[in-house]
Formats: sequence, structure tokens, C-alpha cells
Amino acid sequence: MAFVLGQPDAASARKSIAVNETRGPATAFEPDDDDDMYSVSEYSTVGRSSKKGNHNDADHYYKATLSKSTLLERLESITMDNTIPGKEITMKTENGQIKEDTSPEGSNDNTGDLGAFPPEPEDVYAPMPSSFTTFAQTRFQMKIPPTYCCAALQQPLLPKQDKRDHLASLSAWIMVLRIMGDLPEPDMSHILQLPGDHPQVISRVKEAFKKRYTKKEIEEAHKNYSELFKNPMSEMTDLPFISDGRESMLEKVQYVCAMGIYRTDLRDELYCQLCKQLTNNPSRNSMMRGWVLMMLLAGCFTPSEKFAPCFETFLRDGPAEYAQKVDRILRRTGLVGTRSFPPSWLEFQAAKNSKPILIPITFMNNDRLLLEVDAASTVKELCWQICEMVDIKQKQGFSVYICLQQKISCLGHGLHRILDAISECEQRTRELGMKESSALWRLYFRKEYFTPWHDAKLDPAGTDVIYQQIMRGISLGEYKCQNEDMYVLLGAQKYYLEYSDQIDETQLDFLAKNWFPKIWIEEFGSGYFVKKVMDAVKTNFSKKQRSKESIKMDIVTFAIDKWSLLFSRFYDATKFVGAGVGWADIIIGLSGKGMCVLDDGDAIRIQIPFYEMSKVKRTRQSVVLSTFKGEEYTITTHHSEDLNRILCSFLYGLRMRSRYAIVMLDSKQLEAASGLNVVRGDLIILDQPYEVFKHKDLYRGVCKRTGKSCDIPRDLVYIIQTVNEPTIDILGMFVVQFQKDLASFTSADNEPPHTLQAYSRLHFRQATENPVSKLFKSSFKRDKNETTWQFSKESLKKPLLRRTITREDLKSVACRCFTAIQQFMGDASLKEDITEKQLVTDFIIDPTRRNRYLREEVFCQLMKQLTNNPDRSSEMRGWQLMMVLCTTGIPTNELVDELQKFFRTRKDSPAAHECVSRLATCSEQGCRHYSPQDIEFDMLATKQPTIRIQIVIPDGTKQTVEVGALTRIIDIKREVCKRLDLRTSEEFSIVLCVNKKVHALSPKSYYFDCLGHADNFWIPRKHGYSSGTEPALVILKKIWVNSEPGIDSVADSTFHFPQELPNYIRGYHHCSVEDAIKLAALVYRSRCGSDKGGLSQFSEIASSLLPNPLLKTDSMEHWQETVSKCYNDNDSVPLTSDAAKTEFLRILSKQPTYGCVFFEVKQRTRKEYPKNIIVAINMRGLHLIDAKTQKILVTYDFQKIPNWAYDEDSLTLVIVEGSQTNKILLETQLGHNMDDVLMSYIGWLMNDQMRRKQGFSGYPIGESHC
Repeated sequence: MAFVLGQPDAASARKSIAVNETRGPATAFEPDDDDDMYSVSEYSTVGRSSKKGNHNDADHYYKATLSKSTLLERLESITMDNTIPGKEITMKTENGQIKEDTSPEGSNDNTGDLGAFPPEPEDVYAPMPSSFTTFAQTRFQMKIPPTYCCAALQQPLLPKQDKRDHLASLSAWIMVLRIMGDLPEPDMSHILQLPGDHPQVISRVKEAFKKRYTKKEIEEAHKNYSELFKNPMSEMTDLPFISDGRESMLEKVQYVCAMGIYRTDLRDELYCQLCKQLTNNPSRNSMMRGWVLMMLLAGCFTPSEKFAPCFETFLRDGPAEYAQKVDRILRRTGLVGTRSFPPSWLEFQAAKNSKPILIPITFMNNDRLLLEVDAASTVKELCWQICEMVDIKQKQGFSVYICLQQKISCLGHGLHRILDAISECEQRTRELGMKESSALWRLYFRKEYFTPWHDAKLDPAGTDVIYQQIMRGISLGEYKCQNEDMYVLLGAQKYYLEYSDQIDETQLDFLAKNWFPKIWIEEFGSGYFVKKVMDAVKTNFSKKQRSKESIKMDIVTFAIDKWSLLFSRFYDATKFVGAGVGWADIIIGLSGKGMCVLDDGDAIRIQIPFYEMSKVKRTRQSVVLSTFKGEEYTITTHHSEDLNRILCSFLYGLRMRSRYAIVMLDSKQLEAASGLNVVRGDLIILDQPYEVFKHKDLYRGVCKRTGKSCDIPRDLVYIIQTVNEPTIDILGMFVVQFQKDLASFTSADNEPPHTLQAYSRLHFRQATENPVSKLFKSSFKRDKNETTWQFSKESLKKPLLRRTITREDLKSVACRCFTAIQQFMGDASLKEDITEKQLVTDFIIDPTRRNRYLREEVFCQLMKQLTNNPDRSSEMRGWQLMMVLCTTGIPTNELVDELQKFFRTRKDSPAAHECVSRLATCSEQGCRHYSPQDIEFDMLATKQPTIRIQIVIPDGTKQTVEVGALTRIIDIKREVCKRLDLRTSEEFSIVLCVNKKVHALSPKSYYFDCLGHADNFWIPRKHGYSSGTEPALVILKKIWVNSEPGIDSVADSTFHFPQELPNYIRGYHHCSVEDAIKLAALVYRSRCGSDKGGLSQFSEIASSLLPNPLLKTDSMEHWQETVSKCYNDNDSVPLTSDAAKTEFLRILSKQPTYGCVFFEVKQRTRKEYPKNIIVAINMRGLHLIDAKTQKILVTYDFQKIPNWAYDEDSLTLVIVEGSQTNKILLETQLGHNMDDVLMSYIGWLMNDQMRRKQGFSGYPIGESHC
């Protein structure tokens, strides 16, 4: 794994050292000077090589693939010989007409016909194209071959209904050829181009599609397109969707991506054009450029369901080093949805250099952290990732802010793509006349609002982050106190936390000047406040020694109460109507204390606490809030979905955590409560939170009035939505409402099972009836229409949802999904030639994973089949399928609310409770990317939540770990490290060993997803596993930091020693003879202890005690004598086995290669070095070692390795040596492992540097003032 650093600071915008002698994607794009201001290492200070001089960029670009003359000759030859078997095409462009002469078998006289796809087959299981070649043969127009070609397209590959899409497809073909280097560009070197000359890419695309094109204009465009291919160097400015050629490579890529983002009908066309150019492509550079563009497209949008299965097959058959990256991002894009902006400069550099993206996040406590993201990373995922790394327990309420040019915007913690925000910042920067690489954006992590149940004591890490934010906010005037005494007390606490109780007037003076308002300092002087703070420190902390954690908790609790309005999520609302009020253009604030309405002057108009709220429901653009007082408020806002989501989560969370109930009726009025001495209005304090009692008929608690413990029937009390004890006024309010309308307080736990009946009225398609059927309506017909939201044995002829039925490519797929659901549940017969796994994977899970509309459709279909299902077996199978669906996709928030109600109102179903848990986990951690494995279907059938797997430890032992559907690799790693009692788990990694290769597994990935990925890309599809090499999970020490022998004895014996011993035996460490003898004696003692019997048979064990190269330098008798003597000399104070291992590591740790990962490679770049060398990587850098003598030839620290690239046969390093930049080409098939180790060390070092950099807290820097 490697990285791209997204560094927003101007100082970090370095020139890159692109790899131009490797077979990696960076090679092909290197000469594009506009986009190469990039360094793979944050601390690289090397600029672009001066050898480039003032050469023409265009010449360099052509040399990246083919020379200009060769390319033109190749284009001409292809254009002259463009014969398709079975169809002879002759192009004539006289008078703007394009004619086509074909043989009778393939006659198609109307070449201008922009027809649609062929009609869908009636049979839902009709065979669909299974490969790109088959798809092209059945769907491409004019029998265009599905292979590489540089000639002009006479028609788009796929039929188009819209004329604009038709022209855009042809222009996209030209752009794709230019990006891939297969079509030269006009020479624009004579034109001066400045950043910001062109409007934004999105604007240009939208403007191009706004124009209406006539038939004559289309014919003229065809003529111009043909002329362009005859003379590609000519300047043509009148072509639709084609610019004048002055844009950079990044802008070309953005333009192609933007066309697919803006027009759904172009997405399959773009993917097909790329697949065509990647099939039988003779140019290595062209192919690599194509895969880079494919990766960027996959991060923007997904293909339609008509092409998606073929495209996945295309990826599985493609080169694994590129295809697996495209596959991963494509799966994530299907779950997240289409993005809003084209790829940023940062993403382009990442794809070009085959590196992931690291972006810096700034905390309010001076810390900065580098996080890995991709094109599909959402703000919600980023917040969760930050909380995981910092160990923040209470994650809700933290948000990400982005700053550009001293303007800050809150991105929240929702589904907004983080790289969309960065791309927008780059677009704004370009408008200001600067390059995208100069965009000075910053990302901040802050607490936006508190949940009503926030408890600072439960989250020390989160409390520390919030404390720093509060203190910094006070010093900058963001949070203001009403009086001087409060400033003094908080200042004293700050001083005590930072400097303890030792008084230092210099430090106090510095604190006073940066803490108190400047107006006060000017009026009273800093000395006045120094004395005040000094007295407060002596009074509060000189005698009472309090822990720093408790003081921070008190400050955070104070802030929750004092500045609740400032810690709120705000919404712009166009209308607020209800209870005799009606306001327009107001602001809604949602905090931990309730909801408030503010006017333009931030004055509070009305405030509604949570305990008064009874019901919340949402329409399309509004939220309707009902209270127990009988009031109803309608809030109209564009953010109704988010407002409804947070309100509902607050109310539900308060109810589950509440321990306070109020008696609704006197005990005499309820037969089940006879004998209880409680009356209406009594407060019952429950023994445990309501969440424990919610499925019980009796609640255990204490009546506050009588002080007696009692068991209260659930129908007698109402749970108050609060975590604080309600006041007498609140209880009185409830008593009054009980007398007015007791029915509105009916417990929500008595609700009947929730159905989609109400949801179907708004979102399901309306039944279509012809005039005849309307005349003969009967009661049977009406009853039949009522079953659209509940179980039915009849198959679907049309999709359920309106939004699905309007999409032609989804209609038949949706019906096919429903049939598959019926077949899996046993309500329809299953074909004999298809397995259950195939049925679920191919016809349910994969379509829903790829398309959000199908995802909602299938969830509705399954809820329908689980509603009033008369067959117990069918219902059980349906719940099994629902559990699988809840791990592979999450519908929109509106349907999620319906889904959660559907689950929660089925209290007697364990499967429903499991679905709630899986839905919550996927909402936080992300969904599965692959369909369930075979073993998971067995787990569902046998009702096993987990299975046991074995993790191999380097010392030869194994750990058995239980894994479930949502177990991540990092969970397995932490569990193993916890069992072994290791000090940390960060430096370890889990790898998958399969077919004699080692693949590092991403810590964030789910275990079963890793198996699915291995099946697709790491295991040959034809041959399967090699004999005797079943896949094995191994945990290894990857990053050898904090690995000094003796610090962690468990790690020494289980990881360090068994991992270092093979390297020592192979002779990779250049040890002296004396050290080798000592090490051999220690190895023997670690195995045999005080038993000397094995030394008598030294020849049999010598190869496992001494370095093999050293063993050949002398006789066996000599080595037996010297090792035995060394062993006997230490026998006076015999070491234990673990102590011998530690001593072995202590001697070996003096070697510069201690903790290295070694790779045997070949090199021909450096004549002064031997052909066979060993590459060793550890914390000190990268070492090149002579394979014969084991002497280190040279060591490069990571600062001197700004970039590298690898493919299946080699890895090329870019090395900075003084003022020169050189390349070293290494022949190896382990490039992916070297890349992973290099990235791991550099990523760790970069994060370590980030933590050490000087922060900005306490200083009023404008851009960081949130």
C-alpha cells in the first residue's frame, strides 16, 4: 500500500519526480507539466529535474506513447483499412452526408437512426451478455468491433435517443483517445494560457447540453469529426463538446467524468469506449492511461444494470494490479452513489502514481492526523475513522469543516463526499487564477453538537478533544462568558492543566494576554488579571489535588449547559407554522436541550424541549412536529431529511436511556395494578434504563413519593424522554395533559407490527387500469389492490416504487429480483440448474449493491413478503435474506426509518433484532462490498452467528477467533493481540497466504470481503488453489518501531524472534563470526534449554543454528566445537528459553538490518552494483545488499525515495542523490509486497511528523477560526 499526500499548505506543494522508466501509470502521464507538481513524500524537497528545460510539452507527450509521425502513420493505416468481417463500410462525406454501404446480411440504411436498446426479453431469466465481447456483439451499433482502434467512430457504440448524447458520445471518443495518447493534439504552444481562463468544467458541460442541435448540425459535426481524424493537429474550435485543445490533461479527464456525472445515458458509452480501447491494446502506455481513466470514472459513477455484469467480468479477466483497484472503488461508488464533482487534482495524481490518498485533518488540540480516503469516502466515514483512531467513544455530534481563503463551511457528518468538497475548493482556486495544486484548503475536526445524553465521564479521549476546542474558542472569543469571575476560574483551570499548580508570573502573563478579551486587557492591564488568576489557582488547586481528567470533564459539562445554543446543528427554514405562529426565513437550532427557532438577529423565538415532543414525521420538504400539549408545528426546509433523522434519533435515544416514568392512572383504576400505592403524577425512578425493560410487562422501580420499590405494569406509566430527573413543573404539565387526552400517551411498545401501507401511498406506483376495468370494479379488485404492500404469491409485472418504474434499465431487473426473492423463500419454484448462492448473489445482492434505486426496491419487496406471511418456513427464509441485505446496502434515510420501525415492532423475532444491529453497524462502518460466501449461507441455514477461523502466529502456534458477517480485519487483529497480551496492535498486520503469495489485508475491510476479493483476483479462476496450499491467515509484525528487545517480552518470543530467525539463518544479516557463534548458541538454548544432547549430533542441526553462507566457510567440526564452547561458557548462569530469545534479539538489534523485510531481486540499472541484490526495508530506510557478501551497498532513508511504481514483474524506485534524481529498476514479482511495506513505514513516519508539527491553538489565525 502506498499513498498520495493531500497537503493543503503552500509549502508542501512540491514538484514531483515522476517515474518515467518504470511500467507504471505515472510513466505515461509524466510529461504533462500542468499536472505533475506532485511529490509522493511529504518531506521531499527536490524539484523537477532541470533536464526538461524549455522543451515543448506536446513533444514530450507524444513520446510517452508513440512518436508524432508514427502515430499519424498508424492512424492513417487504420483509417484506410477499417474492414469489419461480414460488413464492408465505405464512408462518403460529400455535401455533409455520411453514407454507409453494407452487405445484405447486416443492412441498416438509416445511419442517423438513434434508436434505443433492443427490447428486454420477457423471461426474467433470459440469458444476459456475460462478457464484454458478447455485449459488444449484441449491443454495439454498426457491428463495431470490441477491440482497440484509433479510427473515428461513425456512430456511438450504443444507441442514443437524444441528439446531444449522440454528439457527446463522439466527442467523448476523441477525448478518450487524446487522454490515452492515441490521438495527438493541436499545437497550442503559441497561445498563452492562464489558470482561470476557462469556466468550471461542470459549467461547460451543462452549457454544452443546453444547446439544441438540428439534423443539419449533426451532419456538419460528423463531417468535422472525420476531418479531425484526418488532420488531428489542426485547430478546430467549432466542434460540439470539443474545446480548443488548450486545457490540461486534468481538465480533459474532468470533462469526460463530468459528462458521465451529468448525463446518465452516457455512462455505459464511456465505459464501453474504455473497455474497447483496453482490449488488445498494443501500447503499454496507452493501456496504463486507460486504466487510470477507468479508475477515475469508477469513482464518479457506475455503469447501468445492462452493462454492469459484463463490466465486472471484464475486470476479473483484466490485469490484477489495475483491475482490482477499479473493482474496489466501483463497489464503493455503487453503495455511496454518483458524486457531484469531477475528480480533483489530488485524485488524478493518486491514480496516476498508483497511490492511495492521505489527507491531513486538524484537531482543535493542536494535533494533526493523516487519513487514507478514496473517491467514495463520505464525511460520515471520515468522522468514524477519526473517532476510531483517536479512540473517541461517543462519536455522534462530531463534524468535519473545510476552510478555503478564510471561509469555513461545515460538511457535517453525513453522506457528502469529502473529495467533492476538495474538488470544489480546487475549482474555486482555479477561478482565482491559480492552479488546482495551489488550493489552500484545510480540514478541521470539531464538536458540532452534543447529544442529550452526552456524558463526559464515559469518553476521556473525546472529552480531551472537546476541552481543547472550548479553551481555544474562549481565547478567540467564539465562546463568551458573562462575567469576569467565570473567565478567571476557567483561566485558572487552564493554567493548572497546562503548568500544574506551580506559579510562574511569566506564564501567567502570557496566559492573561491571550485569554481575556482585549478590551479588558486595555482597560485594566494584564497585571490585574495575572493576580486574579494566581489567587484562583491557589484557592482551588493548592490544597485540593484533582485529576486533570476530572477538571476537563467539568469544563465540558459546563459548556454543554452554558453554550448549548453554540453547540447546535442549524438549519435554514423557509417557513415555521403552528400553534398560532407563522414565521418565514428563520433558523432552526437543534442542540442537546431541545429545538429552538431563531430570527435573523439570533434571538430565540420559541424553544421546545425534547420531553414535550410526542411525534415527528417527514414529508418531502418539511418536518411535522407534534407535542403532548396538542400543538403541531410544520417546518419547511431543504434539509428536512437530516432534521428528521437527528430529531428521531434524539427522541428514540432519550427514551431508551431514560430511567424516569410518570404514572398515568391511579393504581385503583387498573386491575393489573391493584395493591400498588401509586397515583396519577407519581414519578417512578426505574432501577435500570428503559432499554432493559422495553420487552417486559413489569418495570422495576422506586416511587419517589413513597420511597418504596415496586413492580409497575407497563400500561400504567409513561416513559419520559429525558436523562435528567424531571422537575415538579414538568410532572404537572404531564398530569394536565393526562386529563385532557390520555390516549396520546399510549405506549409505543403496544404498536402493531409496522407495515408499508402508509409508505406505499406516497412512493408505490399507482395501479394502472383501462376504462373497461374501471367499469367492472368489484370488491375483489379492491382487495387485490390493497395487497401491494403485503405478502403475495403472484409475481410482479412491474416494479413497486415509482422511482424504479421510470427507469427503463431497471424495470425487468426489479421484477427479476422479486422472482428470485420468491424462489429463495420457497414461494416459487427454483430452476434445477441454479444454486441458492447463485440465485441470491446474481439476482438479488449484486443488483442492489450496484444501484441505489434497486436497493430500495428490493428492501420494499422483501418487507412486503414478510408482512402477513402465512407460511412460517417462508417467513424464516425471508428474514435470513433480510439479514444478508442489511449487510450489503443501506437505503435512503426515509426508507431506513420505515425499515427500523419494521424491525423494532417485531419484538418476538430474533432475526429482526439482528437486522437492527447489522443496520447500525453498517451505518457506522460501511457496508459489505462482496456478496456472502458459501460458508455464510451455511451459517444462516444453521442459525450460527459466527464461525471459527485460525490465525497463524509466527512462533508456530495458532489462535482461534470467531468471525461473523461484519467482522473486520482490524477486529481480528485486536482480538489476537489482546489474547497474547501485546502492548499495542498498531504495528502488526494480517496477511493472506495463498498460492505461494502473500497479500496484506486492509484493516478496515471485512473478513468475508477479503475472501471474496481473493476469489476474484488472487486465486486463478481455472486452477484454484495450488496443491497443499490452502489459504492461511497469518499475523506478522510489519512496522518495526518500538521493537527494542526486552520492552515487550511477549512480542519478543512470539513475533520478533521467529520472524528474525529465518533472516539470520539465510544470512541476510551481515554478522561477524563471533556474533554468529553467540547467536547459534542462543538459538540452541531457546529450543533445548539445558539439554546438551543435541550438540552431539551437530551436523543435523547446524543448518538451523548458523547462517547458511557462513556454514560453508569452515568444517562442521570447527563449528561444533566453537558453538559448544560458547554454549558451555554461558552454562554457569543458564538462560530460560524466552531470555535466550531476548538476548538473541539484543545482539541482532545492533545490525542496521534488524527488523527488515528482505526481497531477493535483480537489477541492471547500476553497473557498480551486482546483478543479484537483496532489498531490505526497515525503520532506517531502504537498503541495497550484495546477495553474495551480505554487505550493505547503500542505504536510502525514506526522504530520498519520493516516488516508486510497480507492476507484476518489476518495481522502479525514484532515488534522490544530492542534486540528481535517478531511477533503479528492480526485477521482482513481489512488487506489491515491497509497495505495501514502503507505504506502511512512510505512512507511519508522516503521521509521526504530523503529530510533532507546531500547532496553532490559542492564536487568532483567521483561516483556523471556526
